[in-house]
Amino acid sequence: MSYVPTPVGPALVDPWALFSKSLEDHAEGVALVSGDREVTYDLLSRAVIGLSARLQAIAPPQSGVAVLLGMLPEFVAADLAILRSDLVKVPLNPMLSGTEMAYIVEHSGATVLLTSSALDPASVAKAQEIAAALPAVRVLEVSIDELVDALASGTLSAADGDVVPARPEDRAAIYYTGGTTGKPKGVIHSRAGVAATVVAHVIEAEVTSSDVLLLSTALSHSAGAFAAAAVARGARCVLLTRFTPETFSAVGSEAGATFAMVVPTMLYRLLDFHAAGGVLPPLRTLVYGSAPVTPSRLREAIEAFGPILIQLFGQTECPNWGTVLTKADHAAGLADETLLASCGRRSLLADVKVIDDEGRPLGAGATGEICLTAPFVMTGYLDNPEATADTLVDGWVHTRDIGEWDDRGYLFIKDRKADMIITGGYNVYSSEVEAELQKLDGVAQVAVIGVPDPDWGEAVCAVVVPRPGASLTPEGVIAESRTLLGSYKRVKQVVLVEEMPLTPFGKADKKALRAPYWADQTRAV
Repeated sequence: MSYVPTPVGPALVDPWALFSKSLEDHAEGVALVSGDREVTYDLLSRAVIGLSARLQAIAPPQSGVAVLLGMLPEFVAADLAILRSDLVKVPLNPMLSGTEMAYIVEHSGATVLLTSSALDPASVAKAQEIAAALPAVRVLEVSIDELVDALASGTLSAADGDVVPARPEDRAAIYYTGGTTGKPKGVIHSRAGVAATVVAHVIEAEVTSSDVLLLSTALSHSAGAFAAAAVARGARCVLLTRFTPETFSAVGSEAGATFAMVVPTMLYRLLDFHAAGGVLPPLRTLVYGSAPVTPSRLREAIEAFGPILIQLFGQTECPNWGTVLTKADHAAGLADETLLASCGRRSLLADVKVIDDEGRPLGAGATGEICLTAPFVMTGYLDNPEATADTLVDGWVHTRDIGEWDDRGYLFIKDRKADMIITGGYNVYSSEVEAELQKLDGVAQVAVIGVPDPDWGEAVCAVVVPRPGASLTPEGVIAESRTLLGSYKRVKQVVLVEEMPLTPFGKADKKALRAPYWADQTRAV
């Protein structure tokens, strides 16, 4: 029988067109690997159709669907089924607490929660907590094998999962990031924006159909974008449920991994493992980002892995590829270490400017705020027009990061306007942590800052003024904070002071609090 490809439509503005073509063209290949499980593109395709049928039966187009599926292959199936059904993905970071997840589900207006009993016990308990807090939300267990079996037996009809027509401007996802008012903000991305994001990841990360990607950060975070790029390209993804340098290296070597994405904390642990005699997997590409890496450690990484590193710089509002420091840049950095302090030059699909306080673009050597624009910038913050207007101006995302150009067009990040802390590749807003710590008995005043940490990039540090007569200890505050915050937001250091330094406007002077910790650092982030 002759080959007749299914028409897929305009792939540059419709992400489903990218994925459906790949699912068809690579049907016999392996798409996902998790432990002993292998999921072919054909199996993935049938699971997506089955889940799409289930979702369409209970959720009208443009409804929100929360996803708590950890590092399971089912996360990727859910991602595609949501797009196929013109629904809106609301991914839940497994590192958040159940209370934080419930807030996101409720705020987003999601009517469905996708989860699995195959998750770790802590995640299963969080799913149950969400269900108890929000009884109107429908909870669906997702299993690729069960979906495929239901289609084969006829208990689930493929006809009920036909592709739902969608517009490029329709919402595709709402990603939650830290908010300056103590609650996370929902960052809305359109279908056209998601399609552009996938294309950008394929181009800038140099993803090919022959690649084997080793992913061990959360699929709800940046790793999900790399998994999407891999599936669109017809590559293979190996999913690790838990990162250790030993497991990463062993699984990567056994699987023949050619590509990996890590955050700086993971990179440091891999370098320490290598320095102690550990054998690293023979990768062709190693992408890193989410937080700065010092030039000395980058030099160590290039020497350990070879000239295969790529650095990305972006934000949830403009995902990942505002600038890129390429493999060639890293290789050149061995001779010119100034390059290793840069986050690179503008990526193919993005534009970048550095502006002064009046919004005027600045040239080389002048310091100002970094702004990004691209086909994949957010459309706005959910139900927050004030924050949207403040951040998204004439199509440009104001990052609140401070930087400058050099004469070659390389961008250097110098500082951060907002009180955001980047720890282990995750964004933590100090106001969010402060709001929780302020609930503790004996805390009169608290200011949260990021301090240098050789492993995490930055560590969350709380400066606390105790109430008169209170018997607070740093250890006690740290212990109590563990019950209030998701793991990556937890306080790592507590400093007790008698009086908080204040600005002329009566606010905690965080610049003064940070200064002693960052005095000997080359960058203040």
